[in-house]
Amino acid sequence: MTEESMEDNFLKVAKQAALEAGKVIQKYSGKDQHKNVKHEDPTDYATEADIEAEKIIVKILTASFPDHNILAEEQTNINRKSEYTWVIDPLDGSISFAQGVPYFSVSIGLLKEGMPILGVVYNISFKQLYWAQTGHGAYLNGKAISVSQKKSLNESVGSLDFGHNIKRQYKLDLYVNKLINKVGYIYSFGSTVASLGLVAEGVLDLYVNYAYLWDFMAGAVIVREAGGKVTDFEGKEPDWTKERLNVIASNGIIHDQILEALKL
Repeated sequence: MTEESMEDNFLKVAKQAALEAGKVIQKYSGKDQHKNVKHEDPTDYATEADIEAEKIIVKILTASFPDHNILAEEQTNINRKSEYTWVIDPLDGSISFAQGVPYFSVSIGLLKEGMPILGVVYNISFKQLYWAQTGHGAYLNGKAISVSQKKSLNESVGSLDFGHNIKRQYKLDLYVNKLINKVGYIYSFGSTVASLGLVAEGVLDLYVNYAYLWDFMAGAVIVREAGGKVTDFEGKEPDWTKERLNVIASNGIIHDQILEALKL
């Protein structure tokens, strides 16, 4: 198998896994579910849908790539010493899902030797399947997408997530308060990968957050392949070996303006 056909197979299987996970999640939609609370924060939890979706993704990926590493949010951490690591968030936006807010997504990314090379994101409510491979562009339901051309931060529309109360003050100090009066209009959708998809298709001009690796990784590939820029808060390549990261995703044009605002 050539490298190109191998990468095409990676993408094919990741899409299949995302769509199958989406079916599992939809099955639980509107139902009361047991919530497994994490990090001693009653608003940070995994639902039954999270757990079942992760199981189906891991099953599909393992069947096709039995030698690959897998790192997933809820229960799975498999290190087979491979150069390839699948990074999974089975349900990014668990609170949105449980509350009936339509911004929650399946996220499946692939690292090769610690660098992102593939991302698949399925926004379930809107049946939007985003995907990208390094060097091959970004797509939404088969149509090529690209970032916005907004040139000014104070005219831009973006998303800043500040989330759970256990980390909220830290996030306010780190980036929210520094950007709140500099960005033209601000949303908070409660799903990192859903927001990254909106940046990639040019609906949003920027997205800034401090969150987990599995929240960012797949969406970062999609934004970059759509012509955007993704860095840490110092303007450098994010350290994809860390569990938690601070990340800026933008159309690229306003990226330096965001970095300058964060220095203040």
